[in-house]
Amino acid sequence: MQISWKDSIYLQREKLAQLLHEPLARLAEQCAPAWGDRERLNAVLLAGFPGIPHCTYLYCVDVDGIQVCDNVGESGLVPDHFGRDRSQRPYMQEAVPVWGFLLSDAYISLSKQRPSITALQVVRVDSRVMGYVGADFDLRDLPATAHIY
Repeated sequence: MQISWKDSIYLQREKLAQLLHEPLARLAEQCAPAWGDRERLNAVLLAGFPGIPHCTYLYCVDVDGIQVCDNVGESGLVPDHFGRDRSQRPYMQEAVPVWGFLLSDAYISLSKQRPSITALQVVRVDSRVMGYVGADFDLRDLPATAHIY
């Protein structure tokens, strides 16, 4: 019996969420003591980048969707995004579940015009939500979807 495309997408998203949730939760815990310090957040994200499989970019945004550090990618820091307002991006429009992890619906990235998804992990300081670690993924680079592209 052949699986429907909707079921296939659901299963791929579920696998990706399972793969990302724990490493992003650990990274968010490491970001908490550095929150509010751009350079320290950059250092935490640079150190944590290799532990987030298939990631294109990492960054942190506050609760209003304003980026509070630089982008971190495979080649290092990408400083042009500090202060960027991401509040209107599709992944910021979705409600983050109470457990603090969201894997967005697919959307087209602004910078590269590629099919993408974003994972958001809540960053808490003393039980207070300060913002999110964002992890962007190009769908073409994900093992579960690469064959489609």
